[in-house]
Amino acid sequence: MDMITESKKNHVWRKVVWHTDPEQFPLGPYHHIEIYCCEEANGYAIWYVRKLAKDDQRGLAGVESGDYLLDYFPKTGRNDAIERAVLLANSAGTPEQIIKSLDTLAKTSKRV
Repeated sequence: MDMITESKKNHVWRKVVWHTDPEQFPLGPYHHIEIYCCEEANGYAIWYVRKLAKDDQRGLAGVESGDYLLDYFPKTGRNDAIERAVLLANSAGTPEQIIKSLDTLAKTSKRV
């Protein structure tokens, strides 16, 4: 049985858009792009997690790795928050295009 970490128990939807292949890099480093919707104390947040190597060419130049708050919805907006996260995670045909789209949003959002 997989144990879910305490910090992920409040996730209502998530998708890993891209990650390093563990077959090619079994000892790491592990890099990934993820988007998720989670329940917060007074609503629902959509987060973009960008963990890429500094020399990685994916995405837009000038956007650093980190966690970005893309959007926030009230307690009554659970379905809207999930729908927005799903649409963002599936906004283009390839992971590289999705990363560029998310990076565009990240430039104007709050980095944590």
